[in-house]
Amino acid sequence: MVTIDPLAPFARLAPSVYIQDPETNQATRPIILIAFWMNAPPRALAKYVAEYRRMVPTARIIFVRSSSNDFMFRSSQSQRARMAPAVEAMRTFVAPENPVYMHMFSNGGLSNITGLLQAWNDIMGTSLPISSMILDSAPGKSTLRSGLKAFSYALPRMWILRLLGKAMLFALLVFFKLVHVFSVSLDPISLARKVINDTSLMQAANPEKALTRCYIYSDTDELVDWRDTESHAVEAEAHGWVVRRELFKGSAHVAHMKVDPDRYWGIVKEHLGPLISG
Repeated sequence: MVTIDPLAPFARLAPSVYIQDPETNQATRPIILIAFWMNAPPRALAKYVAEYRRMVPTARIIFVRSSSNDFMFRSSQSQRARMAPAVEAMRTFVAPENPVYMHMFSNGGLSNITGLLQAWNDIMGTSLPISSMILDSAPGKSTLRSGLKAFSYALPRMWILRLLGKAMLFALLVFFKLVHVFSVSLDPISLARKVINDTSLMQAANPEKALTRCYIYSDTDELVDWRDTESHAVEAEAHGWVVRRELFKGSAHVAHMKVDPDRYWGIVKEHLGPLISG
């Protein structure tokens, strides 16, 4: 039986960074940057990319994957270095008249985007022009319960191996928690929550001349509590962001599109507005 790779149409720039249609040199093509959730299966992420391609056929799409190891064991500096290939893929084409549209999923995607923003600032010496951004199922807060549940998705299905894996995972999460407490350094999620609101890392490049974003989240998300997302939205507004909140009812983590695809993609289209019309 032949297995078709859903990522075959994309060029792999680095272990976690992919680009579609890298061969063109048209500088005015829209740029869509998608950062997927931790351990996202290729088939699932290919569906999102395909829908974006359908809505904006001329777009240059760059997407970033994340794994448990990336999220747990990478320092802020190594995270920036990991995002350098994405910066290199974007630097020739990004400009205030050709900004980036962002869509990030869960805390894994959020962490990748914040690493990219910092890498862009380090390499380019300026803030990244963006048209808008969507945060799907993010950000949450760093808790042992949510961390154990999130990282457990990558554990083996056999019950004994899964039980042993959860025990080791719990011990590891407690260790990291203590490290951050005693070192007075922010854990990856808390750092990402802070950096994504840093307006010095981004510049508004849309008709409204405002930094705009939309939070898509759910009242039944078991990994990211809706109250943590809403509290972050309040913080974003205090930092000058124009914020939109879209609360879905009864959807699971990063599954809001499955529950109501018409509503979900309608929200995306509104934020893509200038890109579609362009």
